[in-house]
Amino acid sequence: MMAQLGVTLYLPVTPDIVDAFGMSDAEGYTALLIYLGGTAVPLVFAVQLIRFFGRSVVLLGFCGVFFSGSILSIWVHDNDGFYLSRLLQGIGGGGAALIGRALLTEIYSGARLAKQLSFLSYSFVFALVVGQLAGGFLISFFRWEVVAVIMAFGSVITLVLVLLAAGILSVLDMDRTRRVSCSGYAAIISRPSFYLPVIVGGCSYGVFVVYQGVGVFVFDVLLGWGSVQYGMLGVWLGLAYFSGALTVRYALNFMSVYALSITGSSVLVVATSVFLFTTFGYLDRQFTVLAYFAAWYAQAMMYPCVASLAVKKYPGMESMMLFSFLQQLVALLFGTLASLLIPLGTQGVALLALSLGVGALLTVLLSVQED
Repeated sequence: MMAQLGVTLYLPVTPDIVDAFGMSDAEGYTALLIYLGGTAVPLVFAVQLIRFFGRSVVLLGFCGVFFSGSILSIWVHDNDGFYLSRLLQGIGGGGAALIGRALLTEIYSGARLAKQLSFLSYSFVFALVVGQLAGGFLISFFRWEVVAVIMAFGSVITLVLVLLAAGILSVLDMDRTRRVSCSGYAAIISRPSFYLPVIVGGCSYGVFVVYQGVGVFVFDVLLGWGSVQYGMLGVWLGLAYFSGALTVRYALNFMSVYALSITGSSVLVVATSVFLFTTFGYLDRQFTVLAYFAAWYAQAMMYPCVASLAVKKYPGMESMMLFSFLQQLVALLFGTLASLLIPLGTQGVALLALSLGVGALLTVLLSVQED
């Protein structure tokens, strides 16, 4: 939840941050990409740290880095310092979140894992609704630095929770016997059953990253919305995401993970198509809201499914972290492309999003044939 608040709480205040540091819209979007890039960094070394120090120590370390980045964000005076603070927040929040997510793969597999991963969507929904809504209202009364204060306070709460769970985490460290060596990573990546879900997840999450990053600017250009109005949208986006998570939990009782992945990617294609048509004026601009709802719903459906497919043959913490790392890299690649397209207008971003949606659907269909 705290890792996601690092995105949603900052979204409505992005225009104020841009003004405060004299950034362009593209540079403001780059700050989001830096944060998301930071969340991928721990995957390079987190497993090795856990082997040496244990889960609780590593989690406490990530909480400390998250706190440091939040405090630094309050005191910076230029965009380079702000970028550094966001990077530290991403490393701390992303590292802790990914370890928590990976714990589930050591207990569940297959459809059961997909269901349990959908539970994580509830914390995401809270972060989306409360974060975006709170960010929109806070900026109406305070300076943007208040969101950094909230993040620092939240990291302290998270640290306390980790301390309370230290005993349970120590038991998991002692009981865990399955290991995947570094040399085994190459074997995992080379399997279509692993890298095809990674591509699907990267495409779907790429749409999500692009939509989140440009959202405040898109709704300003197309609908003339301010930060408060965009913050209110977070409530409805949260409900859309929650609906997608519920769909996963109940649909898996009578649908396969593959079938649900195809359904989610199809919804994503519809969402990105509607967004494209609105930017070109073929549909009323109000349909942009519908496109965002559909994209959030599709992402909530697809993540637990593709994650379950990727780690199906290689259960364990390492494979889950590897999946998350590669998915993040793919999404950041597309997010970077979107930052280059922002100066060209919303049409270019919409075309990229549609390409990602179609790519996700085609890759899911290909993964069915390869299985």
